[in-house]
Parts: sequence; structure tokens; C-alpha cells
Amino acid sequence: MRLWLLIGVVASIVAVLVFRGLAKRSVFRGRAVIPFMEMHAFVKDQVSFEIFSEVWTEIGRAYGIDPGLIRPTDTFADLAKADSWVLGKGEDDLAEWLDKRGLGRPPELRTVLDLATWMQNAGPIASG
Repeated sequence: MRLWLLIGVVASIVAVLVFRGLAKRSVFRGRAVIPFMEMHAFVKDQVSFEIFSEVWTEIGRAYGIDPGLIRPTDTFADLAKADSWVLGKGEDDLAEWLDKRGLGRPPELRTVLDLATWMQNAGPIASG
């Protein structure tokens, strides 16, 4: 009986890990990694490279995604799909990062670029 229980637990863990990986891949399917400088060129009139690179790096870290796969038009709803298997950890990590920077909570933002432009207009970069 214990052996079957152990096999069931191990199989469940493997299934969760597989489906979590598939959820992330489905959100970013068919995308190639793009260097920051190249991606920033499309939005350079809206946000500085410093803010752009910090936001993309932190979003990548929070959601466990290569930042080069994140596009300015990606929505937080799409990121939440990739994050659903870890119960909102990415969203929580992102909120914690904003708190550390002393920016507080942003208004409701739809896209990654919205976050970067909000930060651009929020003032100087705080250490953190």
C-alpha cells in the first residue's frame, strides 16, 4: 500500500512540473529571444533603456521567464497564465520588487510596457 502511495505522490509531482513547464511554453510559443537593445529600439521614445532593462529583468526573474522572450505588448493576464502553476508567485515577487523600490502600487496596468512607462514617470530609480 505504501509503495502505491509513494508512486502516486511521485507521479503527481512529475505531472505538476510537466504541466507548469508546458503552461509557460504555451504563452511564449514560437518566440525567439531578442536582445534588449533590439527590443528597446521599438519603445525608446517611451521609456529609457535603464528602466526598460530593469523592468524586463525583474519580470523575467519574477515569472521564471527569459527576459528576451517578453514583449512590450505582453499583458499581465498572459504572464498570469504562465504563473498559474505556482499560485501567483510571479505577481507577488513583482509587487515585492516595486515595494523595495519605494514606488508603491501602480494603477491597474495592462501591459509590460505600461509598467515601464509608469516607472519612467514615477521618478528617479531608487536603490534596491
